[in-house]
Amino acid sequence: MKNQIKLFTVIFSVLILFSCKDKTEYTKIENKTTASKSNTHKIVINESLDGGSYLYLNVNEEGNKYWMAIPNSPVEIGGTYYYDGGMVMKDFESKVLKRTFDFITFVEGIRTTEQAAEKHVHTHAEPKKEKMDTEIVKIEKPANGTSLNELFSDKKSFSKKSIVVKGQVIKVNNGIMKKNWVHISDGTQFENLKSLTITTTEEVKIGDIVTFEGVVVLNKDFGAGYVYDILLEEGKLIK
Repeated sequence: MKNQIKLFTVIFSVLILFSCKDKTEYTKIENKTTASKSNTHKIVINESLDGGSYLYLNVNEEGNKYWMAIPNSPVEIGGTYYYDGGMVMKDFESKVLKRTFDFITFVEGIRTTEQAAEKHVHTHAEPKKEKMDTEIVKIEKPANGTSLNELFSDKKSFSKKSIVVKGQVIKVNNGIMKKNWVHISDGTQFENLKSLTITTTEEVKIGDIVTFEGVVVLNKDFGAGYVYDILLEEGKLIK
């Protein structure tokens, strides 16, 4: 009987220990990711840092302070703004600011009115940056490669396959989720789809003619309204 009582005491103690541990960790995560909820958020801007193509904001939401990033645009310190959704990233490093954020929320933009923004399905990566306005001259596809017209017109058959594409860089967003997001066009199109988004660790610049090899991924959903109908992931430059 004494042994049974001792065994029960040990089991009960272990259960209490794990219960306390789970509660502590949950509270910590909850406090850090307040901005990850999908409803409309009301914030007041405390501070802003110019990070080039992004503006980093320290904001206050109902007494909770956190950092967020938006496509660079004018804001008023002390002003009240609203946004929907958002994607929380842990240990994000901004190379421009030479700073690592424990937690930061990326959103498509903020507004001065409470009215909710309409959700969209994206065919390109992350918030917009300056892109080329000139029409791309048709670029010959590489040996054993695929044109964007061929890819877009029969994308299901390319799903999860490794392909080679060639085109001109029309837009670049660097350092998002530890990847660079490169948009290329080869002068071909299908149903008004003219460019392909590539995630890569390679560095290129707008106007470069590049050849990439990567894996085709369809309907990539990052949550918070970030849905990409087609991506070329793990992109590697072919010299």
